[in-house]
Amino acid sequence: MKFISITGHIEGMNHAISRYLSRFDIQLEKSRHAMMRPFTTLNPYAQTLQKAERFAEIAGEAPLLHVPILPAEAVNLVESVEAVFESRGERLRELEKSLATLRREAEVLENFTDLNIDLAAVKTLEFFHFRLGRLTLENARRLEKFASGDARFSFLPASRNKTHVYGIFFTPSPHADEIDALFASLDFEAFEILSRTPLPKTDIGRNFTAEKVSPAKLLHYIKNEIHESECEIAAQSADIFSGICSAEKLAIACAKVRGLYAAFDVKKFAAVSEGGRVFTFSGWVSADDADALEAEIESDDALVFTRHVTEARPPILLRNLPIIRQFEFFTRLYGLPEYGEVDPTPLLAVTYTLLFGLMFGDIGHGGVLAVAGIFVRRKHVNLGGIMTVVGISAAFFGVLYGSVFGVEFSPLWRRPAENIAETLIFAAALGAGLIVLSMLVNMYNSFRRGRIADALFGANGVAGLLFYSAAIWLALRIFTGQPLTPFVIAVAALPLVFVCLKHPLEQYFAGAPSEPPKSHDSGDTFSRSRLRFSVLGNIAIELFETLLSYATNTVSFVRVGAFAVSHAGMMHVVLQMGRGAAASGIIILILGNVLVMVIEGLLIGIQVLRLDFYEIFSRFYKGTGQAFHSTSKNSP
Repeated sequence: MKFISITGHIEGMNHAISRYLSRFDIQLEKSRHAMMRPFTTLNPYAQTLQKAERFAEIAGEAPLLHVPILPAEAVNLVESVEAVFESRGERLRELEKSLATLRREAEVLENFTDLNIDLAAVKTLEFFHFRLGRLTLENARRLEKFASGDARFSFLPASRNKTHVYGIFFTPSPHADEIDALFASLDFEAFEILSRTPLPKTDIGRNFTAEKVSPAKLLHYIKNEIHESECEIAAQSADIFSGICSAEKLAIACAKVRGLYAAFDVKKFAAVSEGGRVFTFSGWVSADDADALEAEIESDDALVFTRHVTEARPPILLRNLPIIRQFEFFTRLYGLPEYGEVDPTPLLAVTYTLLFGLMFGDIGHGGVLAVAGIFVRRKHVNLGGIMTVVGISAAFFGVLYGSVFGVEFSPLWRRPAENIAETLIFAAALGAGLIVLSMLVNMYNSFRRGRIADALFGANGVAGLLFYSAAIWLALRIFTGQPLTPFVIAVAALPLVFVCLKHPLEQYFAGAPSEPPKSHDSGDTFSRSRLRFSVLGNIAIELFETLLSYATNTVSFVRVGAFAVSHAGMMHVVLQMGRGAAASGIIILILGNVLVMVIEGLLIGIQVLRLDFYEIFSRFYKGTGQAFHSTSKNSP
């Protein structure tokens, strides 16, 4: 990333935005130059944008291919439509008012659809008083506790949510005032929907008197009226606009106004000189775009292109192949790399795909997961692409394991459950290899960023790698029955000395004093002794933590083999249950496969992500980078 600026005369600001900022991805930064001040002019398209957004809902989306429209023409068109729209007929105003009322009534009736009463009969009651409404949960409990034995009224609950109880109460007309006062004291919120809403009519045009009208039926009727009102409003609105322009041209004008607002909004990142004669835009851009910008602006007499050296941290823009790019979703969950660090996404993509396939190896289950990922991806969900890739991996390992929907055939490699010990040892060995790989990446990162002490003497540097390799060597000697002599143990433990002395060695290479300057206080000897004890204590704690992390991280990969074995075991149980049932066997097989796919697929997906984040990423990756956001490429 390069920090650049584009400078020119104030009259060329629009030229800079439309010619360059609208075509290149630049993360603009507000200038902090002492001789410049922020550009603070209000956006002149703000009010027109509000009108354009409202008309865009009526006119629809602008076509991809259309004749360009001038800015002034677009603004004038939207303003003209607004003027006509405000002077529309009384009938359209009444329709919009009625539509708003119908939507409120439909929203209320949604809470009474489970109430099995005849609203037509309720409306004809002459000697009874009723009200529909809602109570808070607390007041509903009070009503049930203190007034449940009151024979003057009856309350029928309809539905309940986290905050309220909806229902209807009935009372004889002589007690109407008393019961209204009782419910008012409980903050009963009444809905006068039946007094405002006409009940639906039959095909022959008479009111529902003999037929039952439930709240659900009334809601269906109101929703039909809402749809009819919306269609009529849209038709009348289109008729109004047709006297000025077509819906397509209005959509083009609305899109143009939206672009004009966005283009002017970019100016908030500009800085201008005290006299207001010179402007400058500053921001981060990729090295390739910086070269292209510089080449174009060199031939532009109105602008000046400048590269800057800054101590600010550059933003991070990840660039990976499409098949790897979808795994950036997981990388961003952990955090973006710092500038200059290795992007862990390719390593994450490979390890996540490999480990998931090892743990979920089944041709059928992998194929179903891959197909499901394709459908999820069509909904523009990032996880869909990952599901497809790991599903293919699971199907591939299903071929190696000889398993399709739990039914086993001759494997090309091995069956995990046949020799559990070998499966677990293989998983631990694979984990050790991935830990070594993560150490190598850490060394590359450290050398690249000039952290020589971390690269040579860190727990994940050369010294740590030598000790970890020696520890594996010792483990192999134990498993093969070879003796562990003191010399062998000493050679294996030697790299730990450098890990323990990392901080003094780091200070030595940096040229800093390894001890604080001597003091002449009376307690100087005691202070130095306490300091040495503190240093030795810190070394001991760090050494214990390092050894523990080596052991636990390696053992943690045993879960790869354990899940492979458990997957085979669960499918064996499902097959035995299906074969033991006669008529319902096929149903048990289908439900069992679905259950295993859902539960194990979710668990394995989480466990593999945990292995990547804690056992691999933690050795070389900080994840404290700031994402690159293009703030310039907004105007059309």
